[in-house]
Amino acid sequence: MHHRVRKPRRLAAAAAVLAALASVSPAPPALASYGNSIHMGWDACAASIAKAQAFWTDTPYWNMGLYLGGSAYGSGCKRWTSSEVSQLRSMGYKFLPLWVGPQAPCTGFGSRFSSDTATAYSQGRTEARSVYNAMVALSWDTLNAPAIYDLEGFDTTNAGCLNAAKSFIDGWVYQLHVAPAQKAGVYGSSCASGLNSYAGIANVPDFIHGANWSGVKSTSTIACIPSGNWTQRQRHKQYQGGHNETWNGVTMNVDSDCSNGPVYPAPDALTSPQGCE
Repeated sequence: MHHRVRKPRRLAAAAAVLAALASVSPAPPALASYGNSIHMGWDACAASIAKAQAFWTDTPYWNMGLYLGGSAYGSGCKRWTSSEVSQLRSMGYKFLPLWVGPQAPCTGFGSRFSSDTATAYSQGRTEARSVYNAMVALSWDTLNAPAIYDLEGFDTTNAGCLNAAKSFIDGWVYQLHVAPAQKAGVYGSSCASGLNSYAGIANVPDFIHGANWSGVKSTSTIACIPSGNWTQRQRHKQYQGGHNETWNGVTMNVDSDCSNGPVYPAPDALTSPQGCE
């Protein structure tokens, strides 16, 4: 059984209140592009505006994994237009922006980064520029906006492959931190994508999004991630893999997420906790 948490619905009234507050004490520009969330979310390849609306109205969901593109993003998956993303924002969604570029060299993906660490580093920087350009095309405020690299699982016992991945992510984070800096995140299997190894690279990701399909929502416990790493609202957790859910008469195959970290856009969503912390 799903337990619903009531979300604000009086958007017009809320907008008026926020406008009045803004005239008195405007938020710093750096805060406009992200907020921290402690709420549940979903992501799906076959989403649409109608499905997203059905999964918003009177559901537990506040957040949505929004795929912005990339060379390894499934050809049959949804490509969102700027107009559609604006509609999602109008519903009230906050986003976990995901970029699915080339994958580790020891995988079978058609798009892979190099096993040469110097080349992989350069490719990581290129992917960061690409996601930045995608955000600009959506007319987002890119300063401090979170961007999450989707790095699927690979053989982390293969030292050459792991070193290439570390170098690639190092380049991804370095480039996203070039002004106007974004918040650099990494998604992947909490164990099989080597997430914790990125805590030791020169440019450490600002946050992680770990896939740990334990069914436990709490982000404080993620397999293969020590409790002392990424502790300051720096975690999202995909706690359940692909499964069908039905809301408002609409069925969609989704992954389930819980957040204790940055989402786009602001403001913070730190009320009505759902067990994600």
